[in-house]
Amino acid sequence: MEGPVTRRRRGILAILSCVLLVGCFTPQLLDTPYQEPLESQREFVDEFNNPVVIGNRWRPVSGWWQIRDGVLYQKLSWRSSLPGEFQMLYVYGLASGAYEVETRLNFLHEGEQGAGILLRFQDQNNYYLLRIRHYPRWQDFVDLTQYVSGVRREDLRRKNLSIEPGQWYALRAEDRGNEIVAYLDGNELFRYPTPDRPVGTVGLAVKTGKTAFERFSASLYEPSGRFERQPAAIPDSSLPPNDRPYGSRAQTYDIPNPPPVDFEPDLDDEGWEPIRL
Repeated sequence: MEGPVTRRRRGILAILSCVLLVGCFTPQLLDTPYQEPLESQREFVDEFNNPVVIGNRWRPVSGWWQIRDGVLYQKLSWRSSLPGEFQMLYVYGLASGAYEVETRLNFLHEGEQGAGILLRFQDQNNYYLLRIRHYPRWQDFVDLTQYVSGVRREDLRRKNLSIEPGQWYALRAEDRGNEIVAYLDGNELFRYPTPDRPVGTVGLAVKTGKTAFERFSASLYEPSGRFERQPAAIPDSSLPPNDRPYGSRAQTYDIPNPPPVDFEPDLDDEGWEPIRL
């Protein structure tokens, strides 16, 4: 029979576990736009063979990202509090600019969900996203969206098609500085002329789904061996009238960066080990 001291200790440990659990899923946000390091690179390839890259070259913003057996997993199936409600991580160490990016992804369960490639990622409020969307109640599609200061520009381009969970898809985005070209399994889907200057890095994003990724490659787009900078970005006031502010349960425009919290949870899946960020 437990005494009062033992019960009190158990209660304290339970409270601490809850605090750490909340800290684990607290977004690790960027408080300043992405800046390329002095020793930046123009190419990045990851076969997902080394878990150490999480927190090193890969910088999580939100979500639970793990590497196992050559596959990168995002294991949280709920929405984040960020604009777009995505779980996301980005590549650190790349030169800022336009990139050609390719990865293979697989939705691990049924249900409404989306996942794709981050382009021109500056922070959690400013980026492009080329995503695959599985929407069983309506229509599956691949689309390109943009967030500017937390405001969503919806369906810049879109292609309706059928998506099957459990199947691997090769998603490719070619950011050529003045346009973004989307491919799925080697087939061109659409092109979008970009009016803004290509700055930022690249990454991955997932929404309301447990998703697996195989191999990720990114290379700076350099036509004729020389990268061509584009004109300055169009001011927010000149955005088309069909733009709408992002609406969610919590408004999260230009949100600050909270302090990081260490966490080592117990995992349901046998053999998984937590990765410190």
